[in-house]
Amino acid sequence: MGMTREPFVGYIRVSTYYEEKISPDIQRSAINAWADRSNAEITEWVYDLDVSGRKMKRQIRTALKYVEDRAARGIAVWRYSRFGRSRHANAVYLSQLEALGGRLASATEAADTRTAFGRLQMGMAFKFAEYESDRIGEQWAETREHRRAAGLPATGGKRWGYIWHRRQLDEDAGVIRREWYVPDDLGRVVTRLYERVAEGESMGSVTQWCGVNGYLGTRGKPWLQSGLSRYMDSGFAAGWIRYHPDDCDCPPKDPDSNASRGALCPNRIWVPGAQEPIVPEDVWEAYQEKRAKARNTPSGNRKPAYALSGIMRCGRCGGTASAAGGATHGAGGVRIAKPGYMFRCSRMKDNRTCDGVYILRSVAEQAVLKRLAEWSDAIEAAAATIPQQRTDEVASPRDRLKEARSGLREQLADLQAEMDRQTSLLAREIIPEDSYTRERKRIQAEQEKITAELAELEKRSEEDVAEPADFQPIIRGLLDRWDITPVETRRTMLRSMLRGVWAYPKSTAPDGTERPAYAVPVAVWEDEPQLLGPHADA
Repeated sequence: MGMTREPFVGYIRVSTYYEEKISPDIQRSAINAWADRSNAEITEWVYDLDVSGRKMKRQIRTALKYVEDRAARGIAVWRYSRFGRSRHANAVYLSQLEALGGRLASATEAADTRTAFGRLQMGMAFKFAEYESDRIGEQWAETREHRRAAGLPATGGKRWGYIWHRRQLDEDAGVIRREWYVPDDLGRVVTRLYERVAEGESMGSVTQWCGVNGYLGTRGKPWLQSGLSRYMDSGFAAGWIRYHPDDCDCPPKDPDSNASRGALCPNRIWVPGAQEPIVPEDVWEAYQEKRAKARNTPSGNRKPAYALSGIMRCGRCGGTASAAGGATHGAGGVRIAKPGYMFRCSRMKDNRTCDGVYILRSVAEQAVLKRLAEWSDAIEAAAATIPQQRTDEVASPRDRLKEARSGLREQLADLQAEMDRQTSLLAREIIPEDSYTRERKRIQAEQEKITAELAELEKRSEEDVAEPADFQPIIRGLLDRWDITPVETRRTMLRSMLRGVWAYPKSTAPDGTERPAYAVPVAVWEDEPQLLGPHADA
C-alpha cells in the first residue's frame, strides 16, 4: 500500500540579473527530485520568468491562492532566494503562507521549516539572498559610474545613426578594446530630422516621414512617435550622454514598476559623450528650444473626449484608431474647425505601415447604438423562453467561473476521499486486491479528467464565460440615456462589454457599387473579426 503524497505548488523564478539566470528546467528538475524524496507531489507549477525577486507584484500570489484553496500543502522552490530577495516582500508573503497553514520548502537547501532550527536556517538564507541583491545593485551602480566616466550611456546597445562596437579582447595586440560608437550612413538622416524639428516641423510629421521612406529603428521596426521622441531628446546624436543625478531627492524607484527612477524624474544632466556628434551644437540647441516650447504648450483636456476613444480598432491591421479633426469652409471662406469628427488608423498616421482607414465618428457611434439595440432584443427574446417559475438571479461571470472551479475542486476532494476509503478497505482486508486495483484505476482516470478540466478552466477569464444577459442592464442604460450620460461614463460602460469597434474602409462591390466605411462592434462574448491586412490588394 502506497502512502498519499502531499500536494505542493512548484514556484520557479528566473531573475533579471544575468548571473542569476538559472534555467527553469534546472529548477523544475530539482524541485521534482525533492518531491520524490520527500513524499510530496507537485500538482501545480507557477512561473515568474525574467522577474526580479525585489518586486511585490509576482505570480507568487497565484501560488498562495492554491494553498488558500487547500489545493496545495505548501510551496516548493529551487532555493529560498527564488521566493524573493526583498526583506519586505519575503516577510509579507511568508507570513501569508504560514497564516494559511502552508509551508515553504527548498529543493536544494536541507532545512525542515517545521522546526525552530529549520526556520532559523531559512531566515539566514533570506538574509544572504537580500545581501546578494544589494551587492548586485552596488555593482551595477559602479558599472554605471564607470561608463559615465568613459563617456558611454548607462546601458550598452545599438543607437540609431551609429555602429556599436562592443568591448572586446584584441588577441593579436594583446589589449582590450573599449566599447565605442562610430557614425554610419544613417547619420545624415538623423541630422536632417533634428534640423526639420528645429525649423518648426512636428515630431508626428518627421515620424511619418521615416515610415514612408522605410527608415526603421534599431530593432528593425518602424518608428513610433514616442520612441523617436525619446531617442532625439536624449541628445546622443549631438554628442551628449543624459544621466539622472545621483544626489537627486526624487522618490525611490518602485520595485514593481518597469520604469527607472530617472525615467520618472524630470531632473536631467547632460555630460559629454565619447561618441562623435552628428548633429551640430546650434541645431541641437534650436531643437531643444522647439521641444521645450511644444511641451509647455497646453494640449487641452487629457480626458477622453469621445465615447469610443481607446475602443476603436483598424480593420486592416488591428491596431488602434485615434480621433482626428479637420475643417470645412463656410460662407465667405470662413474656416470652421471640426475636432474629432472621425477616427483614423494610428499606424497609418505614425509611420505609414498600414493603408489604414478613415471613418466618421458619427458613423461608428451609430453602428454601436444599432448593435446595442440588436443585442437587447436578442437578450429579451431569449429571456422570454425561460420558464416563469425560475426566479433566481443570473450569477455574474465572476461568480459562475468561481462556482465552476469550486465544483471541480470538490469533485477532486470527493475522489480523493473515495480513494482513501478504498485503501482503508484493502488494508483491513475487507475487499480483495483486484477489486481495489479496478477502483483505483477508475478513480485515477476520473481524477485526470477533472484535473484537465480544472486546468482548462483556470486559463479562462471572466470575459470567456460572459453571456449577453450579464450586460443587459448596461445595454439598456446606454440606449435609454446615451445623450445625457457623460462621455467618460459612456466610455467606461462600453469598455466593460466590448472587445472593440473595428472600422473597415470603403470598398467596391463586384457589381460596381461602392460601400462606405463601416464599423463592427464586437462584444466580449463574441470572437474578434477577420482583418483585411495592412495593405490593400494591388
